[in-house]
Amino acid sequence: MRLSHTSLRRKHVHLALLFGALASAAGGLPTAANAADNDEWQFNGGPYLWGAGIRGHVGHKSTGTASVKSDFSNIARTVDMSLMFMGEARRGPYSVLADLMYIDTDTRNRLPTGSKLEVEGKTASGFLGGGYTVLGDDDYRVDVAGGVRVWYSSTTLTLHGGQASGHSGSDNATWADAMVGLRGRYAVNERFWLSSWGMVGAGQSREDWDLAALAGWEFTPGFSAVAGYRAMGVNYRNDGFVYDIVQKGPLLGISGRF
Repeated sequence: MRLSHTSLRRKHVHLALLFGALASAAGGLPTAANAADNDEWQFNGGPYLWGAGIRGHVGHKSTGTASVKSDFSNIARTVDMSLMFMGEARRGPYSVLADLMYIDTDTRNRLPTGSKLEVEGKTASGFLGGGYTVLGDDDYRVDVAGGVRVWYSSTTLTLHGGQASGHSGSDNATWADAMVGLRGRYAVNERFWLSSWGMVGAGQSREDWDLAALAGWEFTPGFSAVAGYRAMGVNYRNDGFVYDIVQKGPLLGISGRF
């Protein structure tokens, strides 16, 4: 039984708006000559819980392509695990960036025929790259960043009910994309800070993007409680395997500085 496919709408407009906003904000900042003059390496990062809802399409050769949807209100029922780790090593205007994400989901969607489609998915993603401060000082900073994001996705599609009940198919894929974008940080005062980034790229996928906005409170020297919102999207298709998914939702975590 082949299932219908409808491609996701493109997100390039959102990226253009974010990049434009960052660039506009940067226009009033000092030049990078005064930014981050520290010659010693500084490290910050930590783990995060991500309440990511999922929307898009997945598919295999044996099952065809089907839509999948899990809103934030259904996370407790459909998301078995969703974790992230984000870290940065910085020396002067230079930075090394690392970002790891893992999400394990089990969703069920009713089909027009009355049967249900169960989609079990395990997805991991890792980004490694670097950045350079182009504008800012100790309180304001705008970085140009780039790197490579590697994805792994394993999905199992199973039909429940109807003539094809029990029909199932599993597949997995690994791919990599080059990414480029902007990162910004603003120290509101000695204890509160804001941060955001926008990255876009492609390679083995048709498109790959990542947007986030965070707020942090340094509740004790060197450690901050962080809350924010993150959205990621990727559209990968190869030899019948389809992973065309947007993941978005709030996040909470702890960030340490060393």
